[in-house]
Amino acid sequence: MTEYDAGTPAPPARRFTVAADGTVSGDDGDSGRLAVSLRYACRVAGQLEFLTGAGDLEWVSTVSSTAVTARVGWSLAREVTLSAEVEGGAPRPPKEFTVVGGSDVHAALAHCMQRVRQMLGTHWGAVITGDKRVVGAAVPQSGGGVLDSMAALPEVGIRALAVLGALEERYRETCVLLDYAHGTLLVAAIGDHALYAFADKVDTRVVAEIVDEVRAVLSPDDLARADTITTGGTAADSLLGGTEPVPSPSEPAGPPPTGMRYRNVQPRQSRWGRRREQGRE
Repeated sequence: MTEYDAGTPAPPARRFTVAADGTVSGDDGDSGRLAVSLRYACRVAGQLEFLTGAGDLEWVSTVSSTAVTARVGWSLAREVTLSAEVEGGAPRPPKEFTVVGGSDVHAALAHCMQRVRQMLGTHWGAVITGDKRVVGAAVPQSGGGVLDSMAALPEVGIRALAVLGALEERYRETCVLLDYAHGTLLVAAIGDHALYAFADKVDTRVVAEIVDEVRAVLSPDDLARADTITTGGTAADSLLGGTEPVPSPSEPAGPPPTGMRYRNVQPRQSRWGRRREQGRE
């Protein structure tokens, strides 16, 4: 959840639910459009379970002046259920950074990926362009997870772009956090492109600062011209064939709202070549 000025009373939170058949109950403040878009985003994000070994998607939250927090459930038929809350607050001015010119886009990408890893403790991350090209990445330096993670980066990135595309910018001004049973994926827009990175857990107090820094360093125009890195896979578009596509959102057609997320995590071996054993907060 985002923090707001204590001197400005925030409007009451709006709550809504989405049943497995798509039925929306409650008020999302957007005539049901947010509920439909959020359901679609969760269906797309749920596919990452098979790509990353992170387990089921359990929570979706956004860091934004209009913040969304949703508990995600799955029916026996693997349809999404949602119990969500929408909170409004004052816009957050981005932190200013002094950017020294002279470095090329690939040096800037390397710097940003290193900063994301240092600040958020991520295990891997990448930047994908709007035309589905991975142009920067930070992955494990050794072990069996290296080749797997590099090959999966385009597939994960395409779904990160889809999640951002599903949600209006006002709901994801800073980023979207996708909490799985065994880790959290950060997704943030950089113009038409996306930064995405995976960690055991993410400190939301640090997220806004590092996203602001990355956006200050990386120019969307420069990213569009950056070279595609070798990921060990085929072209990004062809990688979608291994997972059933998710239909686009339709008009709105539930489980009760719940509080913020707290859960314990059991050790599990992921395809990324490491075991995650930390508790979640």
